[in-house]
Amino acid sequence: MPEKTPEYALGHSQDELNRLTTQARLMEPFTRAIFTQAGIAAGMKVLDVGSGPGDVSFLARELVGSEGHVTGIDRSAEALDMASERAVALDYSNVNFIEGDPAEIRFDEPYDALVGRFVLMYYPDPAEALRRLIRHVRPGGIVAFQEVCHSGIRSFPLVPLLERLFELTGKAQELSGAEPQMGLKLYSTFIAAGLPAPTLQVNMGIVGAQDPMAERLPNFLVQSLRSMMPAILKQGLATAEEIDIDTYADRMSLEFRAGGGVFLSPPFIGAWTRKSL
Repeated sequence: MPEKTPEYALGHSQDELNRLTTQARLMEPFTRAIFTQAGIAAGMKVLDVGSGPGDVSFLARELVGSEGHVTGIDRSAEALDMASERAVALDYSNVNFIEGDPAEIRFDEPYDALVGRFVLMYYPDPAEALRRLIRHVRPGGIVAFQEVCHSGIRSFPLVPLLERLFELTGKAQELSGAEPQMGLKLYSTFIAAGLPAPTLQVNMGIVGAQDPMAERLPNFLVQSLRSMMPAILKQGLATAEEIDIDTYADRMSLEFRAGGGVFLSPPFIGAWTRKSL
């Protein structure tokens, strides 16, 4: 029997699903570059594991066009309902979503490409999970994943509430069984899974205090903190009174603007290779 998958500390509330779609818009250029360089192209059949509300699947659909096909798979029925509704609204008849553990499910035919974003971090043994996942890929097919390295976040001058937010969410992820430094482990994970050594790429975002994005960033970041509050409280990392979630974004925004500096996002690391023939 495989090990139990870690608890998904962020949950699947509608607010969290909406946050994921906002996150996807911010990540889109980075993920598109990785998929394009990996070789995902028109006519391919792509499997998106941990597809959530569908954004990575829809990006893959843009690359494979109407001649290709994309299947998204996720454990969350709530996320898949949203993804399916969005696929209908986009008139993407060649994108479908199914519920299940992507490492355990079986498919009748192999895929040309296997992709995922922020998904391997939630497996207790990412290399073993990837070893099972690549069974879905034809020989010579593409394997491309993107993960985060949570410890790379920086603010300058120091914004204490920003640093505290990432300290809390990173620790809550870790205590829930996830791997917040998965980005740095992609290379060794691909090799341990029996794949050829991958090509790597790192991307980071940077926002200045007077950038228009700085007005929206605190609310976006605090939504992840809000989604993880049950885990944070359960693990005793902080009290609700200490965090004061309803005022956190405003207080953090004031700190950021008063410092007049920059926020550097965590590194988003992509890795891609082709399955051996």
